[in-house]
Amino acid sequence: MKLSFTIIKSLLILSLLLIISTSDAQTVHRDFRFKKGDEFERQLAVKSNCVMQRGSQKLNISTYSAVTKTYKINDVVNGNATIHITFNKVIDSINALGRNVNFNSDKTPDPNSDIQMSLYQLIGKSAIVSADSKGTILAVKKREPVSDTLMAFTGIQSENLSPNNQLEFLLDFPASPFLKKGYTWTDVSPVNNVYNTTYTIYAVTGRTTTITYKTSILKDAMNTRINGVMLIDNDSGVVLKRSMQSVTTGYEEIKGVIYTVIRRSASSEVCYKKTN
Repeated sequence: MKLSFTIIKSLLILSLLLIISTSDAQTVHRDFRFKKGDEFERQLAVKSNCVMQRGSQKLNISTYSAVTKTYKINDVVNGNATIHITFNKVIDSINALGRNVNFNSDKTPDPNSDIQMSLYQLIGKSAIVSADSKGTILAVKKREPVSDTLMAFTGIQSENLSPNNQLEFLLDFPASPFLKKGYTWTDVSPVNNVYNTTYTIYAVTGRTTTITYKTSILKDAMNTRINGVMLIDNDSGVVLKRSMQSVTTGYEEIKGVIYTVIRRSASSEVCYKKTN
């Protein structure tokens, strides 16, 4: 079965863009009290396997990525923060069409590999956004220094840095004595009910809240289901830990040919504050 890497990229972009971040359904919002000089480190790992099939022909694509990012508050004016989001370390592997590509930002990249050289350009480079005290992105002053195509192809989860989106390492979730274990609420997409997410409070302590969630996304001929759990710091709103599993199934037409698609992925992350 002869399939170009262009087709593989198209498939991965489609499936990866269906992964959404968690959102808040509460009417009460917290102030995150951003302070100049604060810095958070976020470590993410994503493992995925995608199968594209047409008749008896089948293509398997597997990826693994581990990324470390920092979020540094460079300035705060009237509660609005300027945040530099920087790639500090990337480990990535791709297995497709009998080929293996491996990258480790701690090692010298292969100058003959466009993928390795492109990933190496990420290290130390920053995206810059402004966000209000609710953690909502107001503006993107500088985007991530890499294309969505490369991020999708390598399996690295691209951060949705767009105005009105929530910063991914924070959850606008108000710690409240009235929100007990078992409390459930649902968010629904405001446009055509493309997705809905049901959240349930699994456990509450004086310091943290554990929330489970289930998301269903129906877009075109693709259906995605996500199960996840988050550990939230009650005081800061930082997502200390998060794990998620997703399954995407459906049909996709690429260059006039219809393929069945099944993509399974599992991700985990930890985040902590580096400075006071």
